[in-house]
Amino acid sequence: MKDLTNEIREIRKRNHKLKDDSAFVLWFLEAFLVDSDEQAKKSLTGDTSDKNVDAVFIDHTHKQVNIIQGKLRQSPDFNEKRNDILSFVDLGALPWEDKNVLESFYSKLDPLVKQKMEDAIRCARDEKYEQKLFFITTGKVSKGILNEALARASEVTKGKVTITIFDNKETMILFKDYQLSAPAVHTLTLKIVSEGNIQHEGVIHRFDPNRKTESWVFTMSGEDVGKMFAQEGPRLFARNIRGYLGNTDINESMSETIKAEPHNFWFYNNGVTMVCNDAKKVTEGGEDCLIVERGQVINGQQTTRTLSKSDSKNTSVLVKVVKIPRTMVDDEEYDRLVNQIVRATNWQNSISASDLVSNDYIQVFLERELRKTGYQYIRKKMTKAEAKTLFESQVFHQIEKREMAQAVGACLFDPAVVRRGKEGLFEDPYYNQIFNSHSPSFYLSKYWLMKHVQNAARGFPERAYAKWVVLNFAWTLLAKEFDSLNFEKQFRFASEQKLGELSSLHKALDDIFKAALKFYRRKRGTGPKAKDVSVFFMLTNLHTEFQKFWNSNENSYNEKVKTNIDKFKEDLKSLEIQI
Repeated sequence: MKDLTNEIREIRKRNHKLKDDSAFVLWFLEAFLVDSDEQAKKSLTGDTSDKNVDAVFIDHTHKQVNIIQGKLRQSPDFNEKRNDILSFVDLGALPWEDKNVLESFYSKLDPLVKQKMEDAIRCARDEKYEQKLFFITTGKVSKGILNEALARASEVTKGKVTITIFDNKETMILFKDYQLSAPAVHTLTLKIVSEGNIQHEGVIHRFDPNRKTESWVFTMSGEDVGKMFAQEGPRLFARNIRGYLGNTDINESMSETIKAEPHNFWFYNNGVTMVCNDAKKVTEGGEDCLIVERGQVINGQQTTRTLSKSDSKNTSVLVKVVKIPRTMVDDEEYDRLVNQIVRATNWQNSISASDLVSNDYIQVFLERELRKTGYQYIRKKMTKAEAKTLFESQVFHQIEKREMAQAVGACLFDPAVVRRGKEGLFEDPYYNQIFNSHSPSFYLSKYWLMKHVQNAARGFPERAYAKWVVLNFAWTLLAKEFDSLNFEKQFRFASEQKLGELSSLHKALDDIFKAALKFYRRKRGTGPKAKDVSVFFMLTNLHTEFQKFWNSNENSYNEKVKTNIDKFKEDLKSLEIQI
């Protein structure tokens, strides 16, 4: 609840005229229904909450009328009233009421609400749009009221009306999903193909009565699988641990199979695995379908996206859908189960330690927080082009998750840990120590210092091996300064703008590199036993040995570096920032 409250506070900062209840409804629109912030704002009816209507969103693409009522309660134990919910459900019958009833409803209605409802009623009645009513609250809704609301919605016989109620628990689940992706994936209709002369047994269905999980295994048309991405975009893969990997050998091979051997695609491909909150098998127009709510492709993203780019009408794909009711398992168990399914079903593209933490809370948090300061934190493995399409208009700087781990790890640990490779930083005991802060400044100060060290190493092959020792030492010289939030902001601003105030730092780093390589030549040994520079800088505890060398009479760079570091601090502190 605290995190949701903070989110609503942030929304109000960006939209000063909104009260808490309207900000709550705006959040719901962005989390569940609407692609753009501007469209979400236009859907609000204002703060008057006239006749149970807080927002109206007409989705012409999916031919849906969405009517929302939101209740931001201070206590999760607040019990919503039966009459409030049932009167909201009755809005679904308005398109088929007579003129007198409609005139009574419109009377004394705010003009903005009246216009929106007239449009909604016209679309439902004349254009046959489905009506979706959403009652969202941070309070409680009894099971009896919920069942009564569902029954009343089903009594509307002249059009399709559904009521969805989010109580406190469902709202918190939605908030967790919102942190991964917004808005939510629409209801998906997965057509179960009948393949002409090919004989099959239809659908394999499995039900676990203990955890109430269900699964279905069946075949879909490759074209229909590709259409899921066309309809939903990247949010279909929000719970996937990776992004799109581009033109890999495997993806190229899939494309070639689609062209040359489309009828063999089913045999060659691993298929697609989805998880969802709810699913049910139905027959529509003589075709068997699986109706999937809040579906996520957790394995088969490369397959889905390759099919969407290809002429795949002659292909078929094996699909597994796993329904995991979120009310039956806690968040930790849900995430564990999803990750285990990912690990078990994915072998065409190997899974790394950094992949497995892509959807961790702290990774999602960093992505969202850094975005607010103009950074795109890339927490999933994907192509740079794919990353740019996600936040292109809002991004000034891109930081890949493994880069960030290197920057923090080199500052905090023995540099040899970083030299041994990026993936080890995402395993115990390092991962939880690297990503244990909720302050963007904690990460950005170390990241930008790393970038300056890397720039100082560029063009000098030996420096590439020494850079982690140099970064570790440079951090010890500046760590106390970075305790000041203002200093970090000044440093970040100067780094982003490549300002002259950094020149003294660059001189200091150049001399630290010279000292590090002098240290190497003193300590590498002689003759056949002399260590190569690439081997030497992988030795453990080298940072403490370098510190001793730095303070010894053998080091001729001590005073020079101290002078430049002091000059750098003075220059930075006098800098007027624009952050």
